[in-house]
Amino acid sequence: MSIVLATTIGIDATPEQVWEVLSDFTAYGEWSNFSRIDGAPELGTKLTMRMPGMAFTSTVTAATPNEQLQWSAKFISERLFIGQHNFTLVRRADGTTRVENTETFSGVSVTPFEGLFARSHNEGGYAAFNRALKSRVEARAAAAAASSSEFSVAAA
Repeated sequence: MSIVLATTIGIDATPEQVWEVLSDFTAYGEWSNFSRIDGAPELGTKLTMRMPGMAFTSTVTAATPNEQLQWSAKFISERLFIGQHNFTLVRRADGTTRVENTETFSGVSVTPFEGLFARSHNEGGYAAFNRALKSRVEARAAAAAASSSEFSVAAA
């Protein structure tokens, strides 16, 4: 059995700007309401994840700058329990980014936790993370644009 929790959000910034924030794990404590991460967004890297009420280790399973970041964690074995978290950044024609934030839980021990996962999803865990990511990225993009405008005016 698998449980899939999926959210999406549009961000008024390029995938490069989104990636810069999403992959900067050391800064998560400044903006993320949901998690803290120690480690690097590089394929095969072990991450220490801290979320409300729990801490665990994950492994980066995909890291394609400006496109995809994925990690997974298992409990004893993949057959028993595995959680795979995936972020996909989709460049829109207007230059903005659609972020697809998906978590898939699989294994024989998933069923007893179905309600817990649903509550976390419905009470805003993933959606709140998306909103915080959007806010952080858009604020940084606006600051960069303002700085660029000031430089252009000063140079003229």
